[in-house]
Amino acid sequence: MSRAKHSVHHRRRTLLLAAGVAAALIAAAGVAIAQFGSDDTPEAGSAPTATRDSSATSPSFSPSTAQSQSGAVAAACATQIRTTEAVLTAARTAAGHWREHVQARTDLLSGKNSEATTKAIWKRTRLAGPADIAKLKSATSAQATANGGCAKLSGTAARACRQRLAALDWAAAANRAAAADWANHLAMMAAHAAGDFGREHAQQMWVAAWTGAARHLNAAARADTTLAKAPPCRPS
Repeated sequence: MSRAKHSVHHRRRTLLLAAGVAAALIAAAGVAIAQFGSDDTPEAGSAPTATRDSSATSPSFSPSTAQSQSGAVAAACATQIRTTEAVLTAARTAAGHWREHVQARTDLLSGKNSEATTKAIWKRTRLAGPADIAKLKSATSAQATANGGCAKLSGTAARACRQRLAALDWAAAANRAAAADWANHLAMMAAHAAGDFGREHAQQMWVAAWTGAARHLNAAARADTTLAKAPPCRPS
């Protein structure tokens, strides 16, 4: 074989060998790419692929949502307890002034109080009366918006809170009944002062109110005693 032909043959073999190597490298790369694409699980520490929707598997009711709802239930119960206590406080104040007003006549008749002392008590309590009734009305309105707040409470606090609320409701109702007697007497005194009826009729109404006052005042005292024994409410 001539030198020129040998050189051409050598170059052809070199080119074919290079092409074969290149084809092999391309094929290997294609296999690697195919293998990588078939596994959509990211390596540890890598970011999730764009095709993975992490929100699709998350629960719609997370523990934080449960905690926030539990907190809302506890807050609603606490509001009902607080507003009922406010009603009781206002009713007790009104009932307390009514009790003083009634007791002043009892003490006058028994000789314990002088007429001057009795009249001073009557004037002080009478002047405080309108504010008593206004505060009770406001507290009762606020409490009405919070009714049912403890109904959804569960867990260990539920029983104690409901016992507390029942005792509060009873005490508030009993004191409101006494406060209603006070409101009626205040209205009678205002009507008499306005000249709607005379002194004799006013005195008859006053004696009747004084005679019947013990019923609601005593019931309020009993309810307050029961409330003092009720368990505390800690809804949260």
